[in-house]
Amino acid sequence: MDKQADVISRLQAIFREELDLPNLQISPQSTPDDVDGWDSLATIRIVAAVEREFDREFEAAQIESIRSVADLISMIAA
Repeated sequence: MDKQADVISRLQAIFREELDLPNLQISPQSTPDDVDGWDSLATIRIVAAVEREFDREFEAAQIESIRSVADLISMIAA
């Protein structure tokens, strides 16, 4: 599995857990408009889980700039 596929797999598990959607499928193109329950509060929970999972800490400005799963992937890779 390539690195991006691994990251997406781990992110998908986080999204499923935080949004309580066990069958959710996400892609880099997924946005809050496409994903049920992905609102500003869910973004905070998702980011907190991502920080734990990937042992990263993000700045408020980075968190505010999240508009898609691709944005999260970029933040993790940085």
